Formats: sequence, structure tokens, C-alpha cells
Amino acid sequence: MQRNIPISGMNNFRDMGGYPTYDGKTVKWGKLYRSDHIFNADEQGLEQLKSLGIHTIIDYRSKNEIEKYPNPQFDDRIKTYQLDPDAHAAELAAQFSSSKDKEDENLVKKVTEQKEKGLLTGRDGIVLEQYRNFIHKEQSKKAFGTMLHVVAQPGAAAVVQHCRGGKDRTGFGTMLLLGLLGVEREALLEDYMLTGKNRTERNAEKMEIYKTYTSDQMVLDYLYSFIDTKQDFIEASMQEIEQVYGGIAEYAKEELGVTEEEIQSLKDLYLE
Repeated sequence: MQRNIPISGMNNFRDMGGYPTYDGKTVKWGKLYRSDHIFNADEQGLEQLKSLGIHTIIDYRSKNEIEKYPNPQFDDRIKTYQLDPDAHAAELAAQFSSSKDKEDENLVKKVTEQKEKGLLTGRDGIVLEQYRNFIHKEQSKKAFGTMLHVVAQPGAAAVVQHCRGGKDRTGFGTMLLLGLLGVEREALLEDYMLTGKNRTERNAEKMEIYKTYTSDQMVLDYLYSFIDTKQDFIEASMQEIEQVYGGIAEYAKEELGVTEEEIQSLKDLYLE
């Protein structure tokens, strides 16, 4: 079995199987996937996706994102859940609400305006804020709670959860799901950081586009923080959940409405 699955047109499709749990079990292969948005898959990629037997898609993107980049239908049996956590800061919201051809330009303009107003919070501050929003914002809790309810249902697998790049929204959702399954902390961090390796080429291309709109290094550094993958991001979420709630299971039960029965169902379905 392989962690990264090469889907033609996509750059961050992976199997979440194989990770060990605290109680000596292992996450099953071929049941849980995470990815960048499926819009990028070409015809060959769609055939590859169809071969995986996907039954459920968890799409964390906003309504605007989905309208601009709709997922192609590659299997009539698939049920898609659109679960927008709505955790973006103002800069990213400006990008996502723009037309396709203006996304990058409007993002650069927004960040430049923020700099001129003295509102930039530091290279990583805006991303860390987003990861705190994932934990505490009501719409985020509703989105991630629904995801867990859905995935805990018999017959949901194979499941793929995705957003746009498969980093932040998908990274947080994956951390919750694998954490509830009992995957060890080091493996949770390892899984998150794989996104950075998978997006190296894509990030370099994106920065070249940004440089056509600005030469301000402070602005460029800030823009890079949006697409960077840092362990600090997901670790900040994990630490806050542990400090405030005692752990992922306690957080899921207290804030996301997940039951003990659903947690056991997840383990029965996805561990061996």
C-alpha cells in the first residue's frame, strides 16, 4: 500500500491508512483518503478516482469556491457533503470570493492594504488564528462534527475529505478523525507535514505569480505563510484542544456532539 496516490491532475491525494494507534491497532488502507480539490483531476485522474471505490466526499470549500471549481461527477453512487468551516481570515476570504482571474491579484492587494494600515500580524499569525477558529467557531464545529457523524456511519467508506489545497481545513479534519481513532501524536504530525512535500512545486509556482503583482518582500513573506505547511500550525490546535478539553475525544464529545457509540463505530469500521 502507498501513502501518496498519484491521481493525474492532482498533487495531494493520499491514503490515511497504515498509521498505528495507542492500543496496538492500525488504520485500514483504502478506506480514508484526503486530498486537494478534485476539480484539478483530468480524465485519467477521474478514472483513477473511480477505481478507489469512493462512496462519500467531504468538501470543506465555501460556496464561492465550489461554484468556481466544481468537482466533476465521476461516480453516481457518491454522496457529497458540503461542510464549510468558514474559518478564513479577511485576506483569504477576499481571495476566495474573487472571480477566477482576479483571485491572486485581489489577495495581494488585500495583504498590501493590511500592511499599509499596520494590520499584518506577523508571518504566521493569520494562519494560527485560522487554526484557533477551527476549534472554537460555531460553523467550524458544525462542519467538523457533521464530518465525524457521517464517517462513523456504516457504508460511508471509502471516504475522501478535501478542501482546496488539502492543507488547512482538510488537515484539521484529518487530525480530528485520526485522533479519535487513537493514532499516535507523532503520526498525526507526520501526516500533516506530508502536505508540505507534496505542494513544493505548486507553492513555488504560486509565489512566482504573486511576484508579478508585488516586489514587497514583507508582503511576499506574508503570502507564503498562507500556503506554507508548518508543524506549528496543527500542533497549536492539538495543544489547545489538550489544554482546554483534555484531548481530542473529549473535545469531540463536548463541542462536536460526537457520542461514545460513534467513536466506537469509527474504530470498528477503520481499525484492524
